[in-house]
Amino acid sequence: MRKRLSLSVICLWAGMAVLSAQDAKSFDADSFKVAVTYMTPVSYPARMLSYGYSVAMSHDSAFVYLPYMGRVYQPVMNDDGLHFALPAQDVQVKPMENSATRVEFTVRKNPVLYKFTVTAFANGRTDIILIPSNAQSVSYTGYWNEEN
Repeated sequence: MRKRLSLSVICLWAGMAVLSAQDAKSFDADSFKVAVTYMTPVSYPARMLSYGYSVAMSHDSAFVYLPYMGRVYQPVMNDDGLHFALPAQDVQVKPMENSATRVEFTVRKNPVLYKFTVTAFANGRTDIILIPSNAQSVSYTGYWNEEN
């Protein structure tokens, strides 16, 4: 009886592993959207974000809607902040350990160059590092989904 129960548990566990592997989502580095939920500035406390902030990539264009907190070394007049849709340049995709994917790209919004590093994990979690050419860097955390 004990052997049957152990064998049943092992078969059930193996079947669940196969099903979860089949249901696993895959991150598309060419077309993705990250819902940003957390911000970690360099000079200020980290904070949760309200609904609606995101970073997306589609057809070689970056769609960015993010808050920013940090020191700005060269202010830009009449700037609407980190809310833009511009061509992504120097896009590089690198597979990482633990089924993660890293996408690096830059966006130029004259006169500022923004460097993004997006690391997407298989469980949906995403880490984003933003390095502006005129200000301190800031990190974000969020979740990607396969429906853009």
